[in-house]
Amino acid sequence: MAQAFTLTRRGYVAELEKPEARLLRGLFRDVITLLQGRADDVAPQRDDAGDTERSVDTDPFWNLVDGLSLAESDAGRAAPSDAALARLLPAAHTDEAEAAQHRALAEDAVIRAKTEDAQRALAALQSTTVTLDEDQAVHFSRALNDVRLVLAARLGVDDPQSAAQVHAVDDWRMATDPESTMALLYNFTTWFLETLTSQMLLGLPEDGRDETVGSEAVSYTHLRAHET
Repeated sequence: MAQAFTLTRRGYVAELEKPEARLLRGLFRDVITLLQGRADDVAPQRDDAGDTERSVDTDPFWNLVDGLSLAESDAGRAAPSDAALARLLPAAHTDEAEAAQHRALAEDAVIRAKTEDAQRALAALQSTTVTLDEDQAVHFSRALNDVRLVLAARLGVDDPQSAAQVHAVDDWRMATDPESTMALLYNFTTWFLETLTSQMLLGLPEDGRDETVGSEAVSYTHLRAHET
């Protein structure tokens, strides 16, 4: 059984069983695959000479604008058709045209940032003991939340009623089909994320809570399955 994250002198430390670590690695890889697929689908066509010249340029400005297509920004970029990608890459505006233009300008950077989060989280799961410093904890927490977003989309969690149904699946013996298995994974990753973020809050200067908060095992069922 997984042991919650605790804040120690070594950083944030949690213990996982081998199957749990393997499942989390698979979930992080799934997020990376989704994001890379989207990046490939919307990648602009570039000539080889332009790519070669830019690859040796280390100016931060070029890193910022790399991949930006002004032509695309004028026309905009359509939202992903995959529900999970739509959760990972939500619209920034309610107006469809403005949202499409914002995607063209900013989505590539979001994809790169989320991919880096998942890759760094994957690297932290090389053993069943997970040890994170402050920077790693930030990347790991964001990557875990992205996993939750993907699972929530696959489960169709979009209102309190569907959330309650997922919420009720709190025992591995209930994993009798793919949907119930995903529900358990969603509740597990939500719990695991909450134990990490509760410990991260202990380091805030204005936080005066007892340092034992989050150190005990937490029931999956008290978590809000509808959070996005």
